[in-house]
Amino acid sequence: MKAWKRIEPTVVDKIGYRTVVTKTFVEPNGSVQDFQTFDQEGTHHAGIIALTDDNLAIVARQFRVGPQKVMDEIAGGQVEPGEDYQAAAIRELAEETGYRAAKVESLGQIYKDAYTNSTHHYYLATGCQLIASGQHLDDDEYVEVQLISIDDFIANAQSGRMTDTLAVFLAYERLISYKTALIKPEH
Repeated sequence: MKAWKRIEPTVVDKIGYRTVVTKTFVEPNGSVQDFQTFDQEGTHHAGIIALTDDNLAIVARQFRVGPQKVMDEIAGGQVEPGEDYQAAAIRELAEETGYRAAKVESLGQIYKDAYTNSTHHYYLATGCQLIASGQHLDDDEYVEVQLISIDDFIANAQSGRMTDTLAVFLAYERLISYKTALIKPEH
């Protein structure tokens, strides 16, 4: 299959915190179709699954307006222009949870769905320790930090009680190995 030809115009609308980009394509049958996508083109996000020395998962518990419920999340957010993806994930971990990692490894990158322009980069942090300065939240961020077992972390992802479930999928084998072997990850 060949990629469809993109033609102009491209329309970018900013709605609150969200960006909607309308792209126009010529479909294989020759018809022209507009598609609405989300996030500015070229946007990158970074998220980090974080484990303490005791292999407890660090979650950022927050109310989410879409599902209208409290959800567990991994620390993460938008990568600033020119910022390294891993550095962004580490920064978000410290800001949202007040934890610092001893070791960080890449889990990979994904596109969350077919209508999102952003790339999401995920990491696994181990040996996380609470830092003295604690959380540094934005004025409109309300995050309750919780430490939960790896079993509960995976169960939350499987049952719709958390966001960023694709990150859990990318880390699944590593998480199971930490849980079943009862080993502490190397720092």
